[in-house]
Amino acid sequence: MQRRLFLCGPSGCGKSAMIRAALAESLAGAGGFVTERVSTPGGKLLGFDLLPSAAAGGIEGFEGARFLDYSCDPPKKDNEVFRLEAVRLLQEAEYYPYVLLDEIGGYELVIPQFRAALADFLSSSVPCIGVIKDLAGVYEQQRHFGLGERFPALALKLREALERDGDTLVLDTSGRGDEHAAALVRRWAESYAF
Repeated sequence: MQRRLFLCGPSGCGKSAMIRAALAESLAGAGGFVTERVSTPGGKLLGFDLLPSAAAGGIEGFEGARFLDYSCDPPKKDNEVFRLEAVRLLQEAEYYPYVLLDEIGGYELVIPQFRAALADFLSSSVPCIGVIKDLAGVYEQQRHFGLGERFPALALKLREALERDGDTLVLDTSGRGDEHAAALVRRWAESYAF
């Protein structure tokens, strides 16, 4: 089993839920970060927050850093969250038994400090599982936030680098109901998280 496993598929198809279900209580000891959708009680999207992975494991007391704010029109992005908080979490990641990166490959790739910290982490030997944004999501962010032509090229370069690495598996999945993907995620969790 490869040391790094990244799921790729349509937004909202259940990739993160699949990983979190397999990792269960071990998430409390994971390094890295997760992105959380924040909505009103009525279901209106307010934005997306970045949190340490341990927050997904039920550890309380973390305050999310809002990197996408949908409470205004047009929505706003906060690059500082990835320039500072995400970089710190990536730098600390090497001290954990394994890392969850949920998700990478979005607009954060335009931030040089984040790209450098991600490259440093990916060159380490720490096991990692996560989600990588699919190309449809990349192009959606490009249009939505007015990102230039360099952004999709950065996302493609990241995916190609991961696919070339013999110790990394990038798995395209349909999410919910994809038993092959679920079995690989469980196998990865048994190998590296428990």
